Amino acid sequence: MEVGLAGTLVTPYQNPRPAPEGNRGMNGNSVGDDRIVVLLKSLETNNRFYTLVKPESGMRNADAIDHFPPDLPLGIAYPCLEDGLNDFAVIRTTFETLDVFPDDEELREEMMDIIDDARGNLKRRLSELRDTVRSGQAHFLGTVLEEFKASVLTQVTKGTTRKMLDNMMKLDVFESVAKTEAATSGRFDPEPMYRYELLPEHSLALLEPLPAREFIARLFDDVLDSVEEDSNYVSKYSFDRFVFQKFIAVMFVNYATTDSLFYGTNRADYGVASDRDMQDTPLYQAVALSLRQLEQEYEPTRRSPEERRPPADQSRAVELPDFARTEQMLVQPFALIGEALQLLRRVDHPRSRECGQIISDATRRLFDQLRTLGIISPVAADPIDELLSEEA
Repeated sequence: MEVGLAGTLVTPYQNPRPAPEGNRGMNGNSVGDDRIVVLLKSLETNNRFYTLVKPESGMRNADAIDHFPPDLPLGIAYPCLEDGLNDFAVIRTTFETLDVFPDDEELREEMMDIIDDARGNLKRRLSELRDTVRSGQAHFLGTVLEEFKASVLTQVTKGTTRKMLDNMMKLDVFESVAKTEAATSGRFDPEPMYRYELLPEHSLALLEPLPAREFIARLFDDVLDSVEEDSNYVSKYSFDRFVFQKFIAVMFVNYATTDSLFYGTNRADYGVASDRDMQDTPLYQAVALSLRQLEQEYEPTRRSPEERRPPADQSRAVELPDFARTEQMLVQPFALIGEALQLLRRVDHPRSRECGQIISDATRRLFDQLRTLGIISPVAADPIDELLSEEA
């Protein structure tokens, strides 16, 4: 058992979709699939991901490549998120140096250049994580995404004790921020609970209805927007308060919802290197099996609409009307929704704008899916866009 959010005990994750024994070979390989697991680093972003490659590809463990091709399945496990801590450490250490020499303007200019470089690294790392998670190319290994989402929602609504977060992550961030806030506000006791604070553009009302994978991608959007906000780099406190805490909270949720097998803490997993065969280690066997299962599950969603469309089954075929008649039948209800959104914008209520945004996002997505499926013409204009642009 492991300690999870808010001090509760969580059961280590068990993959609910084990591969059939007849299709599984040694080291997590599927019969007929001789790809091996390697941990690769992107020179473009400095991110490291696990992936599957052919032995003849020439790629080896700990190799660096220019960037990750879109056809490579990517696995997120130790040390993928942890690598970002290097950039955070650079920024925090630089602020600590500035605190020692507060009046040295020349030093401050040099130090801020160092912070900007580390900040640029964080932007590239987080952008790639967000994009590959959203597209279905990257997967959190040993993690049930619905549990990940539920834990984040708990972090937002109920929170987690700051002391436990610092102890679990071996840091001094959360309690330090609370002490600074207490001192500046005149409170006697620091706030013991940490709650993840979503930015207004990623509010709970907007994110909670999303599917787990898109929810997590938007969560990385929220962290990335905090990284990009200039006002968060006024001091070490502002950086810790608005940026570092968020990233550590996401890491904590990832740990709490991931099978400990993927932590890389087994003694047999130590020493990942290009000159060591890792394929028989517990971690690499688990990565191989998990990546193959996830690749099979998510591959259909990463194909083009034409590739995703199954062959026609004439015995079950339904003849759709031509585009003109179909659009006449379907576009009118969308137009009515658009008119309702126009009315909702005029309602004087603090939640009316959020409700309107949720409805319009869902309606646009539905309309786009109908175009993708070929039910509506690919060039049909979205009536929601037209109506709302007219009002603007």
